[in-house]
Parts: sequence; C-alpha cells; structure tokens
Amino acid sequence: CTDEFAVSEEIRRLADQRFISIEQAQIVDSNKIAAFFTTSLGQKLRTGEVIREFKFSIMNDGVTYDPMLSGEQVLLQGVVDCALIEDDGITIVDFKTDYVTEETVAQHAEYYRPQVEIYADALGRIFQKPVKSSLLYFFHIGQFVKI
Repeated sequence: CTDEFAVSEEIRRLADQRFISIEQAQIVDSNKIAAFFTTSLGQKLRTGEVIREFKFSIMNDGVTYDPMLSGEQVLLQGVVDCALIEDDGITIVDFKTDYVTEETVAQHAEYYRPQVEIYADALGRIFQKPVKSSLLYFFHIGQFVKI
C-alpha cells in the first residue's frame, strides 16, 4: 500500500478472491487509503508489529458504565480495527468513514470516545502494556483525532 496503484491492485485482489464484492471494490477511494499510508503512523504500520480486526472479550465492573451496576460483572466485546504494538506501548487506530468536515469532526470524535476508551482498556489489559495513544482516523478529511 505504498501508492494509489498498489492500493488499487490490492482492492482488485480482494475482489477477485471474494473477500469483498465487486460493488464494494468499485466504491473504495484508493487515493484516500494511499494518503493514509503516507502519514508517519501509516508508514510505521507497514513495518511494525500490527494487529488488525482484533476481537476481544473482557469482563468489567458495571460501575464503569452505570452506578446502578456497581458490583455486577459486564461482558464487553469488540473488534479493534488496528493497533501498533511497540516495546513502550500500544497505539490504537480506529478508522472512520463518516462524512465529516473540519467543523464537525470534533463532535464525531466525541461520539466515538467511549468506544475507543473501551478498546484502550481492553488492549492494555490483554497485552499488559500501556496504551500510549488512541486515535480516530477520518478518511473523508484525511485527519487523525487523538482521544
């Protein structure tokens, strides 16, 4: 995924092998994906220890979500889009395809904050490492938002 052509070829491969439909392949904006991989984090993801679509299940005290659930165990399940695992900690990236503008991106980021905070708690516990950064990446405007 080093340039738009390489991304287009990967999309074609995914469609040919039926990982995605032809219709899905036709609406992917390979330029936006290639732009992500030109960022410093995108470059790190190409060479570092990366987990993708990481499914997890953890138990948490319910008080975290509602005072009325104090002492109750709550099962949380989720799928983390992407995380970079490094010696000094974890960087979480959650990809978003929402239509956002410079004016609305902060509002959208706040909407996703609880989700990303749960991901950070889960990965920190599972990998026994600190989460050094949790990020949303909004493809529509090509922008990271730190949570």
